[in-house]
Amino acid sequence: MKQIKTWTLAFTYVGCFLGAGFISGQELWQFFGAFGNWGYVGFALATLLFVVIGVLFIRLTQMTRCSDMDQLLVPWDIKWLRAASGAIGAVFLFFVVVSMSAGVGAMLTQLFGVPTWLGSAVFMLLVFLTALLGVSGMVNAFSALIPLLVLATLGFAIAAWCTFGTEGILRLAYTNSNPLMPNWGIATMTFVAYNILGGIGIMSPVGQYVREKKHIYGGIIIAGLMLLVVAGSILTSLAAYPEAVQAELPMVALASHLNGTMGTIYGIMLLVAMFCNALASLVGLSAYIEQKSALVRTHKKVVLLAVSVLAWAGSLLGFAEIIGTVYPVFGYISVVFLVFMVIHFCRARKQEKETAEK
Repeated sequence: MKQIKTWTLAFTYVGCFLGAGFISGQELWQFFGAFGNWGYVGFALATLLFVVIGVLFIRLTQMTRCSDMDQLLVPWDIKWLRAASGAIGAVFLFFVVVSMSAGVGAMLTQLFGVPTWLGSAVFMLLVFLTALLGVSGMVNAFSALIPLLVLATLGFAIAAWCTFGTEGILRLAYTNSNPLMPNWGIATMTFVAYNILGGIGIMSPVGQYVREKKHIYGGIIIAGLMLLVVAGSILTSLAAYPEAVQAELPMVALASHLNGTMGTIYGIMLLVAMFCNALASLVGLSAYIEQKSALVRTHKKVVLLAVSVLAWAGSLLGFAEIIGTVYPVFGYISVVFLVFMVIHFCRARKQEKETAEK
């Protein structure tokens, strides 16, 4: 695969996060909108952390010349700890695929009355077929689709502001009732932690193709700005029409209220976002288990198919339930490994300086 440069890196990094929960508004509302105006502060902080940790992680892959998720997360040669970190990351990537499949099922049922199980099954088949192309297929898909998602989300926000007005944008009510997230600070921390854990699993096989520091800094900063645009558009849209947050897919409900065509268009856009995120997570998961098992490497198609079928089965649990329960739990667990990764970066940076001085 050829070298990854600034814009390609930006689109790939953003693609790690713009999934069903994010674009639908369900995830952003549970973790930020439900905390009132402090939710805006929380996401601004989350974006800053995404940028800082993203730069640290890609630089770490450069300095260590390593693409193994568990070795990047744990700097010490402790087998059981590395195995635990890799297993947690792999399980989370699997649950991301599950939630994307669940989101598709919920969206197609909400918009067209398609049975949830059928919509999820067709979606997982398409993701499986694209995942067979590996990292290059994922990066090419992101480069084509992510810019459209960012611009379309901003366009819908402008339509919402014009239709519903902007008076309620800075008057968000505190509605949080999730005991796993007692305040906006903890919600922000867990949101960043589980997203970065998934992002690391996805970006581990990608980092080796980013060879220049200027592309790292430029790409990750641009990604942060795009995340701010998308999240700001969604949160302010829902603040302008808060009735939509009662739906399982709030932004689809909002767009449908604008008019039926807009609802269908947003549904298609959401489908694209879910496809990108599920694809990224499945490719990251596949890359990790291939590194750990020769058997998997020789039977890649069969393993990918088995994982896809399991993800479809898990998606029948329901979309909102997965986001409100599974994601926060993984967020708490992920904090520990993110601290380990920062320690690993500091050690690798020190070693790099010492080598340069010799």
